[in-house]
Amino acid sequence: MDDKIHGIVLQSLRYGDSSLIVKVFTRSRGLQSYMVKGACSHGAKNRAALFQNLNLITYVEAGKPKGTLGYLKDVQLSQVYQSIPFTMNKSAILMFVSELLAKTLTGQEQNEALFDFVQRSLTWLDLVEQDYANFPLFFTLELTRHLGFYPKTNHKNGFCFDMMEGSFAHDLPLHPYYFDTDNADLLSKFLDVGIDEACHIPLNMGQRRALLDDLIIFMRLHAPVMNDFHSHEVLKSVLE
Repeated sequence: MDDKIHGIVLQSLRYGDSSLIVKVFTRSRGLQSYMVKGACSHGAKNRAALFQNLNLITYVEAGKPKGTLGYLKDVQLSQVYQSIPFTMNKSAILMFVSELLAKTLTGQEQNEALFDFVQRSLTWLDLVEQDYANFPLFFTLELTRHLGFYPKTNHKNGFCFDMMEGSFAHDLPLHPYYFDTDNADLLSKFLDVGIDEACHIPLNMGQRRALLDDLIIFMRLHAPVMNDFHSHEVLKSVLE
């Protein structure tokens, strides 16, 4: 029996008249790329809708010749989103998470902990009915943990946060990459807390936007592929 692979669709690109090239972050094999022939054709078995960004899927690998794109079969949604596609704010968050992962998971090896984190987070977002405006802040910060540059938890009142060093500091650094004391205090509240606690931290719209801006700069410093990143600007327009 063929082994089913659990994956998260990161990106799908139209290829030719009716095919797709799909990037999938899998639990067992890391980042994989596949050719899906005829996905955009009428009556296709592996229809294009299965490969929308951040869909949670299972499939069987149907061959992957060395040095070429693989093929897949028996593709199914492992979870059908119930609210994300129909809620404007959640859809904006999904677009943000999608670009964030597509930018940072290039060449990603197998990482079950990272896969499980993303899957749990998306499931939580789909099921929760309210109090999820802090989700992008929590997700971005937790992603840095899996990418290897999570902030050091040495915060004290009145400290700033040095983005280059990834730690809190009493004195302002000699470079411009730091969180001021207000944003550093907010950042400290999100460290080492779960998603439910993080999403109940009281913030106003201005605080969310300012903290998100600083987190994106922090990401860009440690993950240069983030330089061409835009979806947070759209997201800020719906953060309440």
